Amino acid sequence: MEPQAISAADLETLAERGEAQLVDIRLPFDYFGGRVPGSLNLPGNTVTTRVGQFPADRTLILICNDGAASARMAVLAVEAGFAKVAYLDGGYDAWLDADLPSETISDGVTPKQPKAQL
Repeated sequence: MEPQAISAADLETLAERGEAQLVDIRLPFDYFGGRVPGSLNLPGNTVTTRVGQFPADRTLILICNDGAASARMAVLAVEAGFAKVAYLDGGYDAWLDADLPSETISDGVTPKQPKAQL
């Protein structure tokens, strides 16, 4: 089986239906700066060591900046034993270009206010 490229719109649909396991392979700095909501961060090729740890009924969808690294990693994931593998065509850049929602490490975090000095 060869991994498939999927569009940002198709990825959004699969994620909403709960049919996808989103894995962002970018470095943590990039991931925390902005990511597809609900994605996990497994940088580089670490995803290939996780066969059996993801639900078999979901498609593993890999995400990088522009789609090139995730396309290469998708091939390695298939070789490692993942049954359903795809990658985001155009990567996170395409997600942003499609004006889809993203999140950062600080989303949902309320900063602590300093105590007043008396």
